[in-house]
Amino acid sequence: MKIPFGDEDIERLALKFKEVLRSGYIAMGPNCAAFETEFAAWLGVPHAVGTGSGTQALELVCRALDLSGASVAVPACTFMATAFAPLAAGARIILVDCDPLTLQMDPEDLERKLRPDTRAVILVHLGGFIAEGWERIRDAARASGAILIEDAAHAHGSEAGGQLAGTLGDAAAFSFFATKVLPTGEGGMAVTADGELAERMLSLRQHGQRRPGSNVHEGFGLNFRPSEIHALLGLDVLARAEAILEARRSVAREYDRLLSGGPFSAVPCPPGQRPSYYKYIVFLPPGVPRGPFKERLAEKSGFGLAGEVYALPLSGQPFWRGNPEYLARPLETLPGAEEGCSRHVCLPVWPGIDPKDQALLVEAMTDVAREMSDRSSWRP
Repeated sequence: MKIPFGDEDIERLALKFKEVLRSGYIAMGPNCAAFETEFAAWLGVPHAVGTGSGTQALELVCRALDLSGASVAVPACTFMATAFAPLAAGARIILVDCDPLTLQMDPEDLERKLRPDTRAVILVHLGGFIAEGWERIRDAARASGAILIEDAAHAHGSEAGGQLAGTLGDAAAFSFFATKVLPTGEGGMAVTADGELAERMLSLRQHGQRRPGSNVHEGFGLNFRPSEIHALLGLDVLARAEAILEARRSVAREYDRLLSGGPFSAVPCPPGQRPSYYKYIVFLPPGVPRGPFKERLAEKSGFGLAGEVYALPLSGQPFWRGNPEYLARPLETLPGAEEGCSRHVCLPVWPGIDPKDQALLVEAMTDVAREMSDRSSWRP
């Protein structure tokens, strides 16, 4: 992932970094407050609470909701942090199967697995796509008395029906890790329309202090504080968010054109959506194994593909076999997630990629796929 900082950006940021260092406020200062305010305004939510990482933001939401002893439903196609955050807050996990063609949570499987003790459902906007069935997922959660939390780590600026990711549920968590749509290196943001929830998160991130610096601890809390340096980077990329998003969508449109009629099928964009395209996800033709495909592609063309989202479903992670007590249901086969995770690859989609390189990549991928469709031409 190439972070979109040009020479002018670097010079401007260098001056601002000097100002921060001269001020002496390098954590929880005016840039953190400004980033929270401007990010909340950009999303159109009343409250945003900055943290040191996206995982911290999700854990902060889970702790503020007091999910200890509850079960939390999580889609199997996601990063382990989506499950680790509620685990750290004292919950147990329900692994929900996913649609093999979209990698998104299967609403029917969710409805089947919701329990009386399920207090939250985490909806992951994988690759910057919002699940086409997100409203059914929200309604199922609320009908069972559960809260809908958005893991929007991939989805800065993603829209569904005119609504932005981060505004669809009761609370959401964003990541600003170096690979993300709006990258600052590290950092996260928890957002909500619930003022009381926001107050609890503010206290929890500062060791239980409702008034930072007061040295009066009114409740339990940890250190989830953001840094001024990362907030400064956040303000800069947020000011260019629309341009960054349009650049990613332009790259995706070119892939759509190049892949049309070929052997690969991309994750479809649901009607009325504008994904952020954190990842451009395509499925390999049947019978073409991913590992040998990527190796042959690199060998033949020099193109290396980015990591998947994700190569293994959560149900395939060895962590659960050694820690079954963290699951609210026995570990089981999740066929949709397993199929989708095993068959996809991700194409480079960073802003500024040359369309000529996109064309060369798709041409090379097509050649390798056709070559490998004849099993006699490759050895697994």
